[in-house]
Amino acid sequence: MMSKLLKIVSLLTMVTLLLVTGCAANSNNNGDQNEFTKEKINGTLEANEEVFQITWSPDDQMVLFIQSGNEEKQGMDEAYYWKVGEEEAKSVRDVQPTTLGFSWSPDSKYFIISEKLGEGAVNSIVNAETMKEGSFKPKSMHIPVWSPDSTAIAYGNEFHEYGESWGFLEIYKIGEEKNGYLWKTKNYLYKVESWDQDGNINYIETDNQGQESKKSTPNIRPSISGVHLEDTREQVIAAMGKDYIEIAPSEELGHFPELVYRWDYDGTRVFIGTDSGKVLEIYTTSPQAETNLGIKIGDRAENVFEAYRGKYIEPESIHGGKLYGIFKVEGAAALAFNFDTDPAQYPRQIKPDNKVIGMTLTYPEIMDDSF
Repeated sequence: MMSKLLKIVSLLTMVTLLLVTGCAANSNNNGDQNEFTKEKINGTLEANEEVFQITWSPDDQMVLFIQSGNEEKQGMDEAYYWKVGEEEAKSVRDVQPTTLGFSWSPDSKYFIISEKLGEGAVNSIVNAETMKEGSFKPKSMHIPVWSPDSTAIAYGNEFHEYGESWGFLEIYKIGEEKNGYLWKTKNYLYKVESWDQDGNINYIETDNQGQESKKSTPNIRPSISGVHLEDTREQVIAAMGKDYIEIAPSEELGHFPELVYRWDYDGTRVFIGTDSGKVLEIYTTSPQAETNLGIKIGDRAENVFEAYRGKYIEPESIHGGKLYGIFKVEGAAALAFNFDTDPAQYPRQIKPDNKVIGMTLTYPEIMDDSF
């Protein structure tokens, strides 16, 4: 009986020792993992005089930084990333010593490396999981600003050549082959400040006199009957249906950048590029047609001006004179309203009671103008 009791006591002692040892082992393992916290990683980086541009992801799980390159780098610096819980940082790639900085997407899935290029920057968009860079590298004057949903960036860019100066407010959607324009204006400059949760892009506009104005605009594309410039054939059909007659490419009036197909609906014509496959112009006289701000054929001029003059400008033509009834709208586009004014009258005098008899959504270049 005593022998059996001693065996039981010995067995319980061994179990207790195993449990204690296991707990100690687990405690040591957790301690190792907890050694590389955000706070300790940050402290290590800040203590290194050769490290700069320390930029944490919004979820606090990864940090980007630049370390001064050695002689073997031939003047280049090195960009690194360090994940919380990992023992050491890993290389992203070599970067220019004039790198402006990093910018994380709000969901922490992408980051931008902005490297100085002349007066501006070239931006590389990197997948934070794979470290693979996108093929399209937008050029900007400052570090781009991310959309709240992490799907796009907005930034200001400039063009100066042959005596001309242009400013662009550009949008680039992640994964696309090229950028798009929100504004494209001669002798104006743009700097994006923020992109809020309501979808508004807040920016500074500088006019040709150097006067700065703070403005805000949603990232939209104006439309007529639900059709936008740059829409595909499928999107046109989704908005207007299949009841159209297609006119083969020919020399249409207007300065189109390519040959176009013309789709004739009842009272509406849609012009689609043969190469791009995108909508280049929409013209309508249909009573059913409506702009995205609710203006229809037959509406009075005072309704048009109430809807549009508070939001958009009627630009100056390069041929001289203000283009009354033509508005510079988002997408670097022009929205022109035709009224029942005297066609022989120039410049035309639009009175409050004049009625809309036609609407055209197009680009200034197609109108043989530039604004």
